[in-house]
Amino acid sequence: MYSFQAGNSRRKNKQLVRLLCIVIFILIIALIGVTFAYLNVRRVSEATSEALLARAISEAASAQNAVYRLTQSSGTNTSPLLATVRSHIYSLQSLNILTSNIYGAGTIITDADQLTACVETLDQCDTRLQAGSVLTDLTTQLRDQVDLIVASLNAA
Repeated sequence: MYSFQAGNSRRKNKQLVRLLCIVIFILIIALIGVTFAYLNVRRVSEATSEALLARAISEAASAQNAVYRLTQSSGTNTSPLLATVRSHIYSLQSLNILTSNIYGAGTIITDADQLTACVETLDQCDTRLQAGSVLTDLTTQLRDQVDLIVASLNAA
């Protein structure tokens, strides 16, 4: 015959309740850990974004300063100033690549078309400089392009 114990069902229910309490406790601890990790990663991500933007603003301001010196120069230091502007534009392009690598494709700090236009203008300046031609119109164009980049970064 089959014997039935009256307290057996209660013991199984108590064990099940204890097991569920342990599982819930572990899940709560895991949720707290994941939340803490998420908040930490978010804080680091925001700090990284701010640092990249600050560096881009600094590079753009330095490029702008060099361009203004270029437009006011007498021509004796034109080549070094063009190289300085080119290095700052290159730095902005590198920051765009770095930002894209960190945050995913399509994420940029500065418009790539604006930077490409600056590089093309710098190439034209170098060509004219080697030919001994006047650069006034190109330096004005370069100044306007760099001013546009600075304005877009300051608006961000």
